[in-house]
Amino acid sequence: MGDSLSVGRLPENNKKLPTDNQKPLAEESERITKTREKLEKRLKQQDENVTEENLNEKVIQIHEQIARWAELRVFVKKESLTLFDNNNTPAKSSTRVANYAEKILNAKTFTKSLKGVENTLKNRIIERQ
Repeated sequence: MGDSLSVGRLPENNKKLPTDNQKPLAEESERITKTREKLEKRLKQQDENVTEENLNEKVIQIHEQIARWAELRVFVKKESLTLFDNNNTPAKSSTRVANYAEKILNAKTFTKSLKGVENTLKNRIIERQ
């Protein structure tokens, strides 16, 4: 995980790309070499710090943090929460939508069913303007 091959570098002794007919890689500048060494050192330190003991310590810290705020936690389990409640508690329509609905219901071309007659498409009348 922390070796130089895991970050995509070629080994030091391999100056050519994997195919033989290509030019050798250019030498690294001193600045690039220093930066690469710093990054490799930092990655190595991070890898050394990831131990079973440190992971267990972090787990304990997380559990303590959760327990610390447990008394202030608000429980919302009054009723079961669902994504959709079959429109039992619909949101209030906006004014714009309510105006459109009113225009549609009051329009003369709106389909009206006959009172006292079975509501089928055959028995509906559409008024023309």
